[in-house]
Amino acid sequence: MWKLKVADGGNDTYLYSTNDFVGRQIFEFDAEAGTPEERAEVEEARLNFYNNRYQVKPSSDLLWRMQHNQKMIAT
Repeated sequence: MWKLKVADGGNDTYLYSTNDFVGRQIFEFDAEAGTPEERAEVEEARLNFYNNRYQVKPSSDLLWRMQHNQKMIAT
């Protein structure tokens, strides 16, 4: 499952940002994250997006929506 990792400055006194590292994020893949049901759901969404990648817009990314909804439910 993909996880969003947002950058931070840590304790490095020489590394600073005027905007608190906004825009400095990457996605990391963790194959062991989530339950088996969630992984199956992610794999199905990934294959669906791959098979229809020329017909759908990138903003219809179901993986992002699934993870966003999980975060909204958790808060």
